[in-house]
Amino acid sequence: MFIRVQRVEEASFSADHLQNPVNPNNLMVLGFYRNYMGTAFTQSYNKKAAPIYWDTVTGKTISRRKWTAEMKSYAEKCATEVPPAPFKFKLTAIGYIFIVAVIAFFAYLTYDSLKPPANPDAIGPTVLMEKMMAGDIYYGRFIEMDTDSRFSKRAGFGWFKVTDAGDEIVSISLNKEMSTAHKPSAEMNSTDFESETIPMKIKSQEPYQIDLVSEDGTIEMSFSEKKINHGS
Repeated sequence: MFIRVQRVEEASFSADHLQNPVNPNNLMVLGFYRNYMGTAFTQSYNKKAAPIYWDTVTGKTISRRKWTAEMKSYAEKCATEVPPAPFKFKLTAIGYIFIVAVIAFFAYLTYDSLKPPANPDAIGPTVLMEKMMAGDIYYGRFIEMDTDSRFSKRAGFGWFKVTDAGDEIVSISLNKEMSTAHKPSAEMNSTDFESETIPMKIKSQEPYQIDLVSEDGTIEMSFSEKKINHGS
């Protein structure tokens, strides 16, 4: 995207009656300039035009630090006669098209996410909504809190195996190779599990996550993926 910045002269005034602080024998001109910036999508002007004194002989600008009180006063007076900016900000034709396209895109995404399925009865539960069975293997995380302090004493990510599944309690075995940091499930061991099991209750079972908690509330597990075609 190109960007064009331009200084536009809005007005000029003779300053022959003022003393040039740099070259006393040279005359000056007072000009007012406003910055313009244009892109493919937008155009804008500075609201305020800046005054600049020019030496008519050398063609050089006179630093504002060297302005006399009379020069400052004259600049303030002439500023009231400078025409206002034609506009501060506006979109180009391309800009309008781009904005409309963006709005239409997000409107489509919103509609697509909210519209009902063509045949709701044809959509079944995801694998995480299936009833837990002995031998099922899930990927997720766990955290164990200290009984007294309630601070975390260990946590990890990895695969978990359901060794027994009752109506209210499921027994879970942790993998022998749990990671303290999250890793892709494909990189984690999904075959070797501890012989010790932990009785857990299912807190919630949603299409994207299963949450479990131990009977004493010190261990929590969350499963986000189920292993398909595993062995018993």
